[in-house]
Amino acid sequence: MEENKNETPLYIQAKDYLLGIIRRMEGGANQLEGENLLAAKLGMSRETIRKAMTTLIQEGIITRRHGKGNYGHPSLTNLNMRIDLNSDFRRILTSRGYTVRSFRSGGVVATPSAGMIKRMPEAEGSAVVAFDLDLLADGRPAIHGSVQLLRDIVTRIPQAGEYVDNINEYLKDHCQTESNHTTAWLLAENNAAMARHFSLEPGTALLCWEEIYYDITDRKMGYVKIYFNPEIMDLSLLLKF
Repeated sequence: MEENKNETPLYIQAKDYLLGIIRRMEGGANQLEGENLLAAKLGMSRETIRKAMTTLIQEGIITRRHGKGNYGHPSLTNLNMRIDLNSDFRRILTSRGYTVRSFRSGGVVATPSAGMIKRMPEAEGSAVVAFDLDLLADGRPAIHGSVQLLRDIVTRIPQAGEYVDNINEYLKDHCQTESNHTTAWLLAENNAAMARHFSLEPGTALLCWEEIYYDITDRKMGYVKIYFNPEIMDLSLLLKF
């Protein structure tokens, strides 16, 4: 019977072992050993090995081919800031070794912006609660977001100050309903004021995106536009065929 004297769950230990193997692989020689052999080698159950494999399959780092086996992809093990896996920017920055601090402006009741109405036409004529978010990485501005939530769903208007919750936790605490998913659009933009905010030349092209938040019933909750400092944020994603 497998015994765990380490606080780290066994499947995470197996996952880390597999990642170490995959990192050392080369293209064309990337087939992994079978689950039974790995289980015997690590002194773990086959179920634990399969759970670790499944996690890496979900992350795209392993591909399973029926009748052929499992293949590791070393090209993906050093792909940083993957937004297809995680859109929690605090976690993304922390994973890259940055010390992160987050600040929120006080919420104000306002009318929807043109950007919000473009993505969410039904918001026209409604009131919104608007506030800004800033994430600093090692003291440098890394991300700026402008959030607008439908006033009707906001139960508590945010106060200005430093915060540690992510946007999902914030929506749960300040709105009538929890968020469930978002839709997003990637953009490139010249915005001199935002470039100066990031201490960049005013003509620097900036990556930004827009999101619409939805609740579990698929109703729209609000809109956010986010700008990224290109000197800090090197976002990536995996696309599978």
